[in-house]
Amino acid sequence: MFDEITHAILYVRDMEASLSFWRDKVGLKPSFVGEKWVEFPMKNVIFALHPAEDAAPKDTGITFRVDDIHEAVRQLRERGVEVTEVWDIEIGLHAKFRDNEGNVFELFEPK
Repeated sequence: MFDEITHAILYVRDMEASLSFWRDKVGLKPSFVGEKWVEFPMKNVIFALHPAEDAAPKDTGITFRVDDIHEAVRQLRERGVEVTEVWDIEIGLHAKFRDNEGNVFELFEPK
């Protein structure tokens, strides 16, 4: 019955600023940009932005897989993104970063 997650939606207060953050600082390429909906295609899911006036910053639990976490952290910091130090657990390397609204996301490089 349930066999696939199609969208991971981030509810944001400021669509324009969030689009700019994800496109210009993180480097995602939008496939659709509308007034109330933005889509960034990933391998098996659409990462989307949608406005919500009452959106509060949160630890989203959304994790982005990367090939080289140290390079990803370097690039994000170079673009002014707040990123933690990389830490190692038995399944891989991790780091967390905040978006323009204070939401927390994770980077993951599997072992």
